[in-house]
Formats: sequence, structure tokens, C-alpha cells
Amino acid sequence: MNPTILDAWYEGLRSGMADAIRDVATPDIRIWWNGPADLVPWAGEHNGADAAIAFFGKVGAHLEVVSTTATERIETPDAVIVFLDAHWRVRANGAEIRAKALNIFRFRDGLISGYEVYPDSAAFVRALGSPVNPA
Repeated sequence: MNPTILDAWYEGLRSGMADAIRDVATPDIRIWWNGPADLVPWAGEHNGADAAIAFFGKVGAHLEVVSTTATERIETPDAVIVFLDAHWRVRANGAEIRAKALNIFRFRDGLISGYEVYPDSAAFVRALGSPVNPA
């Protein structure tokens, strides 16, 4: 696994340049965001490059990525698990989310074929429903 692929992926997320994801992902990429789809608009499964672009557009419309820090990384021949400390801001109400998340990347032919996100779902639900920025 080439580390620049993950760098490009995360830069695409931070910058909102989701089309850059096409350069590092397989056409049939599978994205999974763990959480209740009725409360977190982008939660659930998204299959294929077009769905991945739409997924990142939806996340970007709702959240600003303030910071992400990888605290640990576990690599296997076909996958990388990244542990994150992250900070997001909800665009609609300014609520802050500071939480840990786990990202699992799966690879095929040198490209990302799967991306799974396991965040603190309760923190996202609270922030998305919050009318003001919590203290």
C-alpha cells in the first residue's frame, strides 16, 4: 500500500475536492459510515465512484473538518486501519464534534476499494440536532 494514496484521500476529504477520490479509488468502491441513517444523513452504504462523490458532497455540506490526527495505524497486505482524533464543526448550527473515529481502508490493485468509518455516532447525532454550539 502506497501511503500517498491515503494522503490524497484525506486531502480530498479536507478540501472538499471529492473528484480527486476517483484517482485513488476503484470504480466499484464501497463506503460504509456506521450510524443511524435516519439521524445522520450520510450514514449507511454507498457503492461505486459516483456514490462516493455524492457521499463526500453530503458530508461536506453538513460538516467542516477542523482537524484530524492519526494516532495509530495498523497495516495488513490488503487493509489499513487508522485511528483518529478528530474535530468537526456542523455547518448548520456551529456545533462542535470532538471524537475518536476508526477508518478502515481496503485495497485492490493498488487503489482503495473500501472505506469504512466507525465514529462516535452519538456525538454526531447530538451535534446535528443541536440548535447552538454546546459549551
